[in-house]
Amino acid sequence: MSDKPNNTNQGSDSLNEIPSVDWLDLERNRDKFFKDLRYALEECGFLILINAPGFEDEFQQRAFTEVRKFFDSPMDFKQASSIANSPYVRGYSSPRPPDSGRAQVIESFQYGFDEAPLCAHDDESQPIHERFFRGPNTWPDSERLPGFKPTLNELNSAYHRLTLQLGELIVESLGEDPAEFRQYFNLDEPYLFASLNHNFSMDAILADKRDLIRDEYAKFSSAVTGAHIDGPPFVALLINDRPGLQVVAGEGQWMNAPVTCRTAEGDYNVPVVPGSVVVNTGGSLMHLSEGRYSATVHRVNTTMIPDGDTRISMPYFLLPTMQGDLIPFGKSGASTNDDVGYNAGRNRGANAAANLMRTYPKLTGRWWEKEFAALRAAQQQEEVAETEAAFKLAAERGDRFQEKLSGS
Repeated sequence: MSDKPNNTNQGSDSLNEIPSVDWLDLERNRDKFFKDLRYALEECGFLILINAPGFEDEFQQRAFTEVRKFFDSPMDFKQASSIANSPYVRGYSSPRPPDSGRAQVIESFQYGFDEAPLCAHDDESQPIHERFFRGPNTWPDSERLPGFKPTLNELNSAYHRLTLQLGELIVESLGEDPAEFRQYFNLDEPYLFASLNHNFSMDAILADKRDLIRDEYAKFSSAVTGAHIDGPPFVALLINDRPGLQVVAGEGQWMNAPVTCRTAEGDYNVPVVPGSVVVNTGGSLMHLSEGRYSATVHRVNTTMIPDGDTRISMPYFLLPTMQGDLIPFGKSGASTNDDVGYNAGRNRGANAAANLMRTYPKLTGRWWEKEFAALRAAQQQEEVAETEAAFKLAAERGDRFQEKLSGS
C-alpha cells in the first residue's frame, strides 16, 4: 500500500486519519498551506508534512540503511557506545528484558549536535540543563560503520532547519508575529533531543505474556503500552519505516500514522508516503498557544509490527531555551494556565532533564542519581498536569465532532 493520505476530511464532520500538509503549497497556494496547517494542529495535533525539504525518499532510504546497519551489529559493538559512557544523554541504550511488563521491546541511540561541554557535569554553579544537554556525541567505531556518523549529522541538520522554518510558520498560523518564535529558539544555541528507535515485534515478548499485551493494546488507555504526550518539546518530527505509530484524535479513537519510507516488501497495512515527515505538537507549543494547538497522546503499537520484523523510527524534538517562563505568543507577561497544565515559575530546564533521566536509567544511575532524586517529584506532577490537559483538550475536540454529527 503506497497511497498518500488525503485531506478530504478537512472541514468535514469527522476526522478518521491524520491530516496532511503539503510543503509545496507554500509557493503555489499559501492560503491553502495555512488553512491545512491550522486544521491539522487545532483538530488533531499531528500532521503528515508531504514533500518535506531535505527528506526526499533517496535520503530517507540511505538513512534507514545506515541506522539498520548499526542496530544489526553485534551487541558488544553497540554497547561500546553505551549511553552510560558519558553524562550527556548520547549513545546506545539496550532493550529492557522481554518480561519487563512493558508492551514494547526497544533499543535506541541518542544523539544531537556535537558540542564541547560548557562545564563539568557536576558543576552545581551551572543550571542542570546546561550540564545535561550540551556535550559531545558517543559515536560507534567509524571504521566499522563509516557512513553512520555523516548520515546522522546530515539528518540532524535537515531536522533542525525544517523545525526552525516550520516553527515560524506555526506562529504565523496562530495570527502572531513569527519573530516571537525566535525568542525561544535559535540556530546557534539549539536545545534538542534526537533518537533512533528500534522496536521489535510481538515475537520478542515472552510467549506467555503476548495475550496479555494484546489485551492491553485493545484498551483505550493502559499503563503498559507507553501512551504519552511529548511534554518539553515545541514540536516533534519523525520518519519511520514500518507501521506502529498510533495517535488519539478525531472522535477519541486510535488512528494509524503512515510510514514515510518503504524499506521492505509486503503490505504495510497503513499508507506509505515517501518523502514525508510526521509532525506533532509538544507541550511547549500547547502552552505558548494557550491550548489552541494541544499536545496529542500517541503510542507505538507492537502488535502492528510484522512478526519477525522490526521498526525503525527517528524522532527529533526541539526544546525551547530553558531560562524563564513560557509567555504565550502575543502576550506581554507570563501567567498560570491550568487549561494547558502550565504553572508560571516552573524550572523548565530541570523538567526537561528529569524527563530524560527517567527514560534512561543506566545513564541516570551512573551520572545523575542525586539530581534525579531531587527533581523526580516535581517532574511527575508537571507531566500529570500536562497529560490531563491534553486529554481534556482532546475530549473537547471529540465533542465538537459529535455536535457536528448531531446537527446541534
